[in-house]
Amino acid sequence: MKEYSVSIIIPARDEEGNIGRIPSLIPKMGKWSEIIFIEGHSKDKTWEEIIKVKNQESKIRILALKQGKKKGKASAVEKGFAKAKGEILMILDADLSVHPRELPKFYNLLSSGKADFVNGSRFVYPKEKGAMRYFNHLGNKFFALVFSLILRQKITDTLCGTKALFRKDYKKIVKVTKNIKNNDPYGDFTLLLGAGKLGLRVAEVPVSYRARTYGKSKINPFFDGIRLIILLVKDIKNFFLNGK
Repeated sequence: MKEYSVSIIIPARDEEGNIGRIPSLIPKMGKWSEIIFIEGHSKDKTWEEIIKVKNQESKIRILALKQGKKKGKASAVEKGFAKAKGEILMILDADLSVHPRELPKFYNLLSSGKADFVNGSRFVYPKEKGAMRYFNHLGNKFFALVFSLILRQKITDTLCGTKALFRKDYKKIVKVTKNIKNNDPYGDFTLLLGAGKLGLRVAEVPVSYRARTYGKSKINPFFDGIRLIILLVKDIKNFFLNGK
C-alpha cells in the first residue's frame, strides 16, 4: 500500500466548543498530515480557538485561514483545498458529527488503489437520536437516488460532509465543473458530479453519524433543499448532455 501525505480541510463557523478537541482526535495517516481550518463569519470565538490550537499544537501542522468575503461551506472548502499541500484531500465538518477516527477508512481506500474518490455514507449504521432531522433524511434519500442514476452506481448519501480524493483529481474536477460550482452552496454536488464527469471510481464508506454536542446546524432543510433541487434542474442537463 503506497503512502501519501494528507490535508484535512475543516470549515468552521460558530464551532468554538469543538475546535480545541479536533487536533488530538485526528489519527495518524500516511507520510504526514496537516489540518487546515477555515473560519467563516463566526459570531462566537471560533477564530480565537483556532489560533489557540495552532499555537499550542506541535504534533501536526495546522493552518488557520479566514474565509473572507465569500460565504458558504463550498467556498471555505475551495479556499482550503487551494492552500493544501497533501496528496490526499479530506473534508471534515467541525461539528464532529462524524468522528475523526473514521478518516483512516477513507485514506485506506485511496492509498490501496481501490478508489479515486471516497464518499461517506450516514445511512448504513444507526444514527444517534437527534443527529439528523426528518426532512434532512428525506432530502438526502431523494438526492441519493438522483445521483445514483446520474453516476450509474449506487450512492446512498450525497450530502455527507466527509469526503476524500486525490489533489491531482480535484484540480481536474475544478476545470470540468466551472458551470455549476457557483450555484452549489455546500460543494458536495460539484465534487460528485465532477468525479462522474471524469470517470473516477467512487466508493462509499459507512460512517457513524452523531448528534452535535455544541452549536446549531447550519442547514435549513426546506430552503436549502429547494436551492439544491434548483441546482439539479438548472445545471445537470447541460453538464452531462451538452458537456459544458
